[in-house]
Amino acid sequence: MRFSKYSALLLLLLLVVREVSALDIGGTIKAENAYNYLDNEWQKQVLEADLEVNGELPKGDLTFIVKGFLDQQTVLNPVSTPDTYASGRAFRYDAPHGGLELSELYWEFETGLGYWRLGKQQVVWGEADGLKLLDVVNPQSYREFLLDDFDESRIPLWMFNGEFSLPNDSILQILWIVDGTTHELAPSGSPYEFTSPLLVPQKGGATDDRVESPKAPSHWIRDSDFGVRLAHFWNGWDITLNYLYHYIDDPVLRTSIEGVTPFVSANYERSHLLGGSASTALGDWVLRTELAYETDRYQRSVVSLPGVVKTNQWGSVIGLDYQGWTDQLISLQWFQSRVLGQNNLTVKDERENIISLIWEHRFLNDTLTFRASNLSSLNRHDGLVRVKMSYNLISNLDVYLGGDRFYGNHKGLFGQFDQADRVAVGAELGF
Repeated sequence: MRFSKYSALLLLLLLVVREVSALDIGGTIKAENAYNYLDNEWQKQVLEADLEVNGELPKGDLTFIVKGFLDQQTVLNPVSTPDTYASGRAFRYDAPHGGLELSELYWEFETGLGYWRLGKQQVVWGEADGLKLLDVVNPQSYREFLLDDFDESRIPLWMFNGEFSLPNDSILQILWIVDGTTHELAPSGSPYEFTSPLLVPQKGGATDDRVESPKAPSHWIRDSDFGVRLAHFWNGWDITLNYLYHYIDDPVLRTSIEGVTPFVSANYERSHLLGGSASTALGDWVLRTELAYETDRYQRSVVSLPGVVKTNQWGSVIGLDYQGWTDQLISLQWFQSRVLGQNNLTVKDERENIISLIWEHRFLNDTLTFRASNLSSLNRHDGLVRVKMSYNLISNLDVYLGGDRFYGNHKGLFGQFDQADRVAVGAELGF
C-alpha cells in the first residue's frame, strides 16, 4: 500500500480523536505454541496482541481495533500481504515472522431512520457452529483451516450497515459492502494448503501447472456486494430471512493449455444467496436450523478442461443443543449440501453430509472447562477431532492445552490435512 494511503488514514484518525471523549482502552495478549507431532516440527510459536479503543463522539461511538503478531516460525505465514485483500482497503502488513493490521474501525450512531454502523466490521449471520452456511458476509482466513475461532479468522470488511425497526417488531438489516476482499488461503508449502480434488485442480504429467494468483475485486462501486436480512420473533421462534448478492470468496480455478503447459486461471464469480434461519428453546433443548439456496456455484469437475462446472446448490443445517445437565453442553449438528444439475460431472457428490458433535463440561465453579468436538464427513469418512482444556488462573488470565487430529483419505476435505495433527499450549491475558 502506498504511503499516502497510510497518511490519509492517520490524518482521519487524528481528526476523529480530537472529537472523542470518555476513552476506553482494552485488549488481549495471547501466546500459543503448536507442535506437529507427526512431522516433529513446530507449526507456530506466536505472540499476538489485540488493542481495542472505544470512545464517545458528539454523536455515537467509535471503535478502533488493531492486531499484531510475532511468530518464531514461518510455515503458516505469507511472505507479504496476499492479493486476496482488496487494493487500498486492507491497511495491513504481512511478513513471514509477523504482521500488523487495522482489524476494525467503525462508527455507531442512531438517527430517526435507524441504527447505523459504518466502517470496517464483522457481520455474523446464521445459527451454525463449526461450518458456515449463511455466515458468508465476511471472508475467512484459512491460514489454519478451521482451527482458529471464527471471531478471529473472519476478515472484517468496509461497509455500510443499517438496521431499521419495523412496526411488527421486526428488524430489517441492509448491507452495502464496498470491500472486495476474499478468503485468505494458506500459503504454498503450508500444512494447511488446499490439495483436495474437491477444491483445487490436480497436477498431471511431467510438467508443473502454472497457477495464476487470485486477485480480489477492487472497484469500490462496480464490485460491491449487497445484503438484506429480516429478523422477527414469532411464537417463541427467532426467525430470519436472508439475501446476499456477492462475489463468492473462493476463486474459480479454470484449467487451459498454453503450448504444452497447463495454465490455471483464478477469477471470482458472483452469486445470489437466498435463505433463512430459525431457532427456539424447548425446555432444556435448543433447536437451530438454517437453509440456503445459492446460484452460480462453480464445482470441481471430472472433466479435465476447464475443470469446473457451474451449478446451483442447496445447503441446510439442523442443530440440537442440550443443557439439561449442570455445567454441561451437548450439541449435535447435521450439515447437508446438494448440487443441482450437472451432478454427474462434479467431483463432489450430489449430496454431501457432515455431522458435528460437541461436548463441553465446566468444573470448579466454571474455572476449568473441557471441550471436545468432532466434524465428520459421512461421504468420505474423514474428519477432525479437537480437544481443549482451559483454566481460568486468575480473573483475566486463561491457560490452555489442546490437540487437533485430522483423519481420513487425503482426497477429502479434512483428510487432506492428515499430516497436520498437532498439540497446542497457550495463555491469554485480558486487560
